Amino acid sequence: MKRTSLQRLFILPFAALLLCLAVSVGWLLYQTGQQATDALSQKVLADMMGGINSVINRQLFDAGAALRVVAPDQIADAANKTPTPIPFPVSVNRLEERMWIASGLFPVVGGLISFAGTDGHYVSIRRSAANEFRVRLRGAGESLVHMYRSRGPATEMTFLETEHYEPREQTWYLNAINQKKDTWSPVFIDPASNEPVLMLARPVVDASKQVFGVVARELSLRPLRDYLQTLSMDKNGVAFVAERDGDLLVSSNGEGAFALRNGAQRLSVRNNLNDVASPFMRQSWQLVQTYLQKHREVTAVIDPVDTSAASPPTPGKLIIGAFPSQYGQIEVAAQIHRDAAGLEWVAVVALPRSDFWGAVNASVYKSLYLGLLVILLALLVGYAILRWVLRDIRKLTLAVRNIGSGRPFAKLNIDRTDEIGELAKSFQEIERHLRTDRLTSLLNRDTLIAQIEFRRRTDVDPSLFRFAVLFVDLDKFKQVNDHYGHDEGDRVLIEVGLRLQNALRKEDEVARFGGDEFIVYLPGVADEESALAIAEKIYAVLNKPILMGNGEHCQIGASIGGALYPADGLDLETLLKVADKRMYSVKKFGGLTFSSDD
Repeated sequence: MKRTSLQRLFILPFAALLLCLAVSVGWLLYQTGQQATDALSQKVLADMMGGINSVINRQLFDAGAALRVVAPDQIADAANKTPTPIPFPVSVNRLEERMWIASGLFPVVGGLISFAGTDGHYVSIRRSAANEFRVRLRGAGESLVHMYRSRGPATEMTFLETEHYEPREQTWYLNAINQKKDTWSPVFIDPASNEPVLMLARPVVDASKQVFGVVARELSLRPLRDYLQTLSMDKNGVAFVAERDGDLLVSSNGEGAFALRNGAQRLSVRNNLNDVASPFMRQSWQLVQTYLQKHREVTAVIDPVDTSAASPPTPGKLIIGAFPSQYGQIEVAAQIHRDAAGLEWVAVVALPRSDFWGAVNASVYKSLYLGLLVILLALLVGYAILRWVLRDIRKLTLAVRNIGSGRPFAKLNIDRTDEIGELAKSFQEIERHLRTDRLTSLLNRDTLIAQIEFRRRTDVDPSLFRFAVLFVDLDKFKQVNDHYGHDEGDRVLIEVGLRLQNALRKEDEVARFGGDEFIVYLPGVADEESALAIAEKIYAVLNKPILMGNGEHCQIGASIGGALYPADGLDLETLLKVADKRMYSVKKFGGLTFSSDD
């Protein structure tokens, strides 16, 4: 009988067992990494798209709102719901007064608002600097436009020059006159700023309901372009906004609305996504187009009765998915923006999937090599190492899933120097940016709301769950900004955040609601006396002088309103409205109150 070595008999099965264990762990690592990558990539894409949508909506809302200041929306007749145009002021002084009001309400440098009458009358106001304007005037029947420099309404105007300009030949004017409704012009290059812009135009009528001119507001694409170029993404990623037919508007990689040939911009040739220089951009747009053709329900439907086309656009359903391409899997997020004036934009963010899971993939291979080396070591050591690896990967997966649940911050406790440790550090940095206000490092509004809802859902006895919220609004913050500048204003906000944190209990939370407004969450506070005591403490702290950068002291003060759960409302939205209302009552009449009849 052939002799068999006991050493071989024990080592071979042992080595095979460890090899199977290493392979199994590698597969588990891969699956867990894929889950973490899916959750993280969707969150990152949704966050980027949310920021892009905010910029788009803010710009379009400002354009529409400025237009409504000069030419208000039509009023629907109560009997037959037929829109009734509001007569436009035919007085030159009243017309200019409205245009100055619109320019003051929306102080965007470079912003233009203009009126062109069918009789040749023309007025336009462009903000050229913070306190300087360019005013163009032309009377009815005149041929030349006179340009002036002005410091604002009711100030002396300095004549600059005359120019030949016929607004009645411009596309925005002709479209509004012909279609007799709000319309967007095609994109064109503004000679004053050399930037791509488009105009939102509205025909206006007199008392006899006859169209006698067009009011238009300019919208520059530069702010949207600047925002896209600040997005944090890998060099292979791209974000862009295009019209539905593929004509590009702005992008994060420098491609613009008009084609570039030999380094020079061709003003008459639109840059279409099917012809852009970036192959990744072209591929991403083709994937989005294919998806939209198969899923037509993602587009937004405009109510045909709504004639207020200058309202903010209604976004379509957000698309987030992974699509195969010649560059591997591409993570794509896209959303359509439409309004009744003819605007139809598609915002797209595309990132190679490898950008998300490269570190996880490297960790998988490293763990497999480690498993092969473990064959030479004891089973206990190999098992401990594999458990250690799996535990940290699972911590990351659970942490990613907890971002959207509202669970309070929890330390990962991953103390490693390999790729998993780097991934943990990167995740914690991403989580911090998602959950906190970048200026003050306080919680942001959405995170505080989510944490309160989470605590209410997970409380041992929901019937005994009690808390109070305080709405804090700084009284003199605008004067600080106006007098000291925005940098010093930021310094004040940071100092206010620190004072609020130091004035509260350990279990309390404070968040920046927006601008100079803050929310304070007081868990366990169930009566007015306790809440008022804390509010008075906050009031006293915020009334102390603040040292400015130039050595001066300023005193801002604050108005505070509060609400109790469940006495003042059963949902957080209602509580915040009550607290906000009481805050404004305090700002108007003084004092501090939690009374239900304030």
